[in-house]
Amino acid sequence: MHDHDHADVGRNARALDRRDFLKRSAAVGAAAVGLSVFGLGETSSFAGTSTRWWGALAQPKSGQDPWDAVRALEQKVGRQFGTIHHRFPWTNDLVNKFTRWGVETGHRPILAWNGNSKGGGNLWNSIASGNQDGWIENQARALRGAGWSTFLTFHKEPEREGTPAAFRAAYDRVHRIFDNVGVTNAKWIVTLTAATYNAGTAAQWLPSRYDLLGVDGYCRAGCGADWKGFTETFGAARSFARARGKGLYMVEVGCTESGAGKKAAWIDNARETLKQWPEVVGFSYNHERTDCNYYVDSSTSALGAFRRMGADSYYLKGR
Repeated sequence: MHDHDHADVGRNARALDRRDFLKRSAAVGAAAVGLSVFGLGETSSFAGTSTRWWGALAQPKSGQDPWDAVRALEQKVGRQFGTIHHRFPWTNDLVNKFTRWGVETGHRPILAWNGNSKGGGNLWNSIASGNQDGWIENQARALRGAGWSTFLTFHKEPEREGTPAAFRAAYDRVHRIFDNVGVTNAKWIVTLTAATYNAGTAAQWLPSRYDLLGVDGYCRAGCGADWKGFTETFGAARSFARARGKGLYMVEVGCTESGAGKKAAWIDNARETLKQWPEVVGFSYNHERTDCNYYVDSSTSALGAFRRMGADSYYLKGR
């Protein structure tokens, strides 16, 4: 998909299941505008990195363009994000106007590139068999030409999309092609759901090579689920990464309102807990409404907690 063909990211998201929204979401473009840049340094492929990356995915609201949604949230938070989380369908160009805007305004992109294995001739198998090599090579060349430092995660949350073997084979081929093309500035993340880590089944999904483990986790209390604390949600993923000597990137984090002040307390707890979890190299909040309302400004207290997290020197200058 070319820049002028990008799908609308957020305007129809309210009626979608979060997974369906993830599959349908795509980057859209605009000219870059200036924002102040925070020097957040580099990350590494192992635990103990000196920088804690902090950012968000900002769903456009009320006719916003995606870059306006990012700027609006940054203004509310009172600082610029270190990262922007971008979610793409398989047919979306990784280098496009929105990702260019993000890099040119001082953000590092998290490129979540989804290859849906259901329908379309079972795309994972198509990738693994080489039928998608031309498309993959084109994206790799574009990313190499851009020269960006990125986080790259192929098909986040693969667990309900196909078999672990098919996922691993597709992931490995995409990674190998990017290596062969000469993409050297990408940190590769394997992003699984928090539920998979909690169930003890994460190992079967791991490809042969990756730099970081990733996790998507939510507290959906009041939206068809019971309350889950931050540690309860992410503790197993943290332990899994620690046991393997890998950094852990929290690629999708979200919490719903469930009683006065509870969401704010959850975010405050996240801020303090991560100071004790050196394995976590990045945290990205999903400011969106899909299956539930995860907007970080769903209450004044929740936004205040998120502002405190952003103002904490631990998330500005590293440790």
